[in-house]
Amino acid sequence: MKKTVAGILSFAFFSCIFFSKLSAQQTLILRGRVVDEQTGETLSDANVFDLTSGIGVSTNSYGVYSLSLGKGKRIIRCSLLGYTTRTDTLDITSDKVLNFALKPGNYQLKDVEIVADRRHSGQFRLGQQDIQAMPVVGGESDLMKSLQFLPGVASGNEGANNISVRGSNQWGNLVLLDEAIVFNPNHALSFFSVFNNDAVHDVNLYKSYFPLNYGGRASSVIDVRMKEGNNKESKRKATVGLVSSKVMFEGPLKKDKSSYLVAARFAYPGVTCSLLGDDDDVPNPEMYFYDVNAKFNTIINDRNRIYFSLYSGGDHTVFDELVRGYGMDWGNATSTFRWNHTLNQKTYTNLSAIFSNYYYRYKNYADGLHYLWKSNMQSYQLKYDMEHNTSRNLRIKGGGALHFFTTIPGSIDNYGVFTHVVPYRLNRRKMLDFALYGEVEYRFASRFQLNGGIRLSALRTPSGPDYGASTFIVPEPRAELSYEVNRNHRLNISFNQASQNLHMLSNSSVGIPSDMWVPANEKLKPEIMRQFTAGYEWNQSDRNYTFSLEAFYRKTDHIIDFKDDVNLFMNNTIEKEVEQGESESYGVEFYLSKNRGALTGWASYTLSHARNRLANIRDTEYRPVYDRPHNLKLFLNYNINKRWSLSSTFSYSSGMNLTLPVGKYELHGAVLYIYSSRNGYRAPAFHQLDLSGTYRMRKGTLTCSIINLYGRKNVFSIYAGRGGEEYYKPMDIAQTYKIYLYGIVPSITYSFEF
Repeated sequence: MKKTVAGILSFAFFSCIFFSKLSAQQTLILRGRVVDEQTGETLSDANVFDLTSGIGVSTNSYGVYSLSLGKGKRIIRCSLLGYTTRTDTLDITSDKVLNFALKPGNYQLKDVEIVADRRHSGQFRLGQQDIQAMPVVGGESDLMKSLQFLPGVASGNEGANNISVRGSNQWGNLVLLDEAIVFNPNHALSFFSVFNNDAVHDVNLYKSYFPLNYGGRASSVIDVRMKEGNNKESKRKATVGLVSSKVMFEGPLKKDKSSYLVAARFAYPGVTCSLLGDDDDVPNPEMYFYDVNAKFNTIINDRNRIYFSLYSGGDHTVFDELVRGYGMDWGNATSTFRWNHTLNQKTYTNLSAIFSNYYYRYKNYADGLHYLWKSNMQSYQLKYDMEHNTSRNLRIKGGGALHFFTTIPGSIDNYGVFTHVVPYRLNRRKMLDFALYGEVEYRFASRFQLNGGIRLSALRTPSGPDYGASTFIVPEPRAELSYEVNRNHRLNISFNQASQNLHMLSNSSVGIPSDMWVPANEKLKPEIMRQFTAGYEWNQSDRNYTFSLEAFYRKTDHIIDFKDDVNLFMNNTIEKEVEQGESESYGVEFYLSKNRGALTGWASYTLSHARNRLANIRDTEYRPVYDRPHNLKLFLNYNINKRWSLSSTFSYSSGMNLTLPVGKYELHGAVLYIYSSRNGYRAPAFHQLDLSGTYRMRKGTLTCSIINLYGRKNVFSIYAGRGGEEYYKPMDIAQTYKIYLYGIVPSITYSFEF
């Protein structure tokens, strides 16, 4: 199968080059960049179309396009959802540069567009306004929660940001911020994300066809791009809310040439919980977090542009009601340097140097065994990407990446005075991986388009306490074929193979900071995911409505899970406590959106099933936590006038799977439990209705929201307890308890420019 796929792609690749050279001699090159007229920021996925010949292309992630055209007069149209379309007429007699500056569509009172735009099957693109429009807890716009409203994406626990794509666990998602890996994209035990929406430009979710420049994860790609900063004029913005306060500065360092962006957020959900709480027996939680984003970019000349972006964020949490006697601190830091270079009229390159750091530590001070646990990990990457527009029908991409990963999974030390802990540190783990890829985007027979190629990943890990050094070479062929029946209808099929070299060792569905990343080694092979999809998409002629239907089948080899009755604490040979097996998921996804007008929004529904199969555990086949067969999401936004808008979301999904007691017995006065099969209990269904209203002033915005309008007590967790602190209790007192986080939650936020 691998040889067949690789052979087909190789044949298509060289055939494309041969036929493209025959036509290249007759053409001239029109190239340029598409930017936002108000801010000067580059716009990706904008459509540049020659109305004369019917030839068009999309801009890349840096807003660059290149068209191969014949001599003569041309009418060039540039469009992007959310922006006013621009059209230019020109006479092409030689290679030419034509830049477009698009005016944001929200300046038009009667033509508002909020839509998840797509270029590949399974790709969804959300902009800052899409994220901002959704009502969320505390009025804090949240990128990860917005993604939960797309088909094929399921949330974890109530209110949490941990997301599962097509039945896979949350750690299979490649989360990037300006190309840098974000290992833990959550704040406050997964209830808020690390992405400050003031600093976000857009996010692309890939879950069917992964472009070949992405690698390292086996579930999905979540590519977040920061705003570049306004190079036209200086702006300052502040937001005050019940959960967080924010400030953002942006402006030109040199007008039309260079710009900066600095955004900071400080959140205090613990203070809000204390004010809303009414239980005097439960200590007030300590919970706060911060984020700082910064970005600088400069245009050296028409062919060279440099970007430098930074992120730093951290959490402090002490929440005795959930984790009695523990305090946790964790945080991420990333930096990215990028050099975007136009090599010639048809070739564009990008060189990136990337650093990511993640740390966590928690303190136990509940009893005499006081200790401090610490862990950290670092990722260093060097990437080079090239894009060559060979002809009007063929685009070739290629590149490579070198990645070094190192981590100290855990160390323990004394905390405080009264302690008898012996300091100890787990062995440092390292990984070096290298990848090369080649990809083609080829249009043929007027209505067919082929995207495909192969990524070759090589992994090297040194020896460990009970395993030797190992090397893995994993080919990752990927292909997508689409057929345009006409302007309104499109069919597509795709095959995707992706590998994951880092395993997450976690026994939590929430995603607590102490979960452990471990590189693949002789004992733990890399995960390999293979996926087949088939879909249909319909767009109304004026793009008022979009409908899509996509079916998928996904199988992943070498997934991991803990054995029964494992030893997790400070285990230097954790591989002995883990089993590897396979997972399988399949389903169908429906999506309908209204894209233009005063009323916009979308509805998505996913019907799916997932199963894990692992040998040498009690239940060799079981449902993963994220197997949620039914998942319905609705989002509506209504612009009453230029001042007022209303939005609403509704969610319904099957309950998560849990391992719970199904019986109990008494032994020597103690109550002991008999547990179900692994994840053998399905919690009650999750459903929730949220509303928000926004009032826009000349220099500010006031947003009021109500979360969980009808007060549904959704399950966050279920556990067995004994009704108090005592271990020995009569049989009739031992009970099972349900935790829910909130009932009706009102909030208000005020954003203003100053």
